[in-house]
Amino acid sequence: MISSYLSSNDHYAGMYSVIPNISYCEDGGEPNQVLDLIVPWRLSLEGPTDQTFPVVVFVQGSGWQTGDNGFEVIQLANLAKQGYVVAMVKHRNAFEGHPFPAFLQDVKCAIRFLRAHAAQYAIDADKVIGLGTSSGGNAMQLVGLTAGDPRYETADYAGFSDKVDVVVSCFGVSNVVALKNQKEFVEVTQHLENTEFPKTLEQMSPVYQVRPDQSYPPFLLMHGSKDTLVPYQQMPEMAECLDRNGYEVEAVTVSGADHESNFWSAAVWDKIARFITKHLPTDSR
Repeated sequence: MISSYLSSNDHYAGMYSVIPNISYCEDGGEPNQVLDLIVPWRLSLEGPTDQTFPVVVFVQGSGWQTGDNGFEVIQLANLAKQGYVVAMVKHRNAFEGHPFPAFLQDVKCAIRFLRAHAAQYAIDADKVIGLGTSSGGNAMQLVGLTAGDPRYETADYAGFSDKVDVVVSCFGVSNVVALKNQKEFVEVTQHLENTEFPKTLEQMSPVYQVRPDQSYPPFLLMHGSKDTLVPYQQMPEMAECLDRNGYEVEAVTVSGADHESNFWSAAVWDKIARFITKHLPTDSR
């Protein structure tokens, strides 16, 4: 017989769980206006504690429809293990009668919700990271460029900021205008057009929305050199626009990578984690 002893994990170190389907829209909104949270297991079992964590707000690419939060959940859980709460946000679907700026209003509302409920979910409200892929990258670039813009605010959680401290966009769409006639985007851009927003596709194109003398967060833009859906050139175009206007931006090419698929690697996730760590504010504001 072999007999041995192992130490217990009294503080649940390294243990995390998912709190699904949290409605972030006070008026009930649409069924897909929910987010899923990856939180320390201790929070799920024992409730709020004095310890807080930076929050990564993630939007999965979906062609401005409704993203599948399960697609990247394992990779995002690794970010949680590095000391973050992760909020995976779903937004309204452009194909269900919700043109621009519905998706942007929703993501901003989710950020305000997280700040309003920071104590409940052990969030450090002064350390918010925006991370998105494809159309989600478009959303996060716009979030970074439009903090406090009244055009995109709703009544929910008035008084809480929708600002993010860091933007990470992976193969994000930065120039929707350039994609209008690309066969994969013809239908979705038609659904996104909104007569109440003249030049809608310019309004939702981050490369057209960069303004001088603003307080934009640092941007990490990553794109595969062989992307067959969102042309690679959109990334250096956006990076050059930010840099020309004096903003901090880092552009990373993933050599040989297509859209999503083989883009992901341990090196990519390590780069994201290091960029976030480098640029997060160190002092409470």
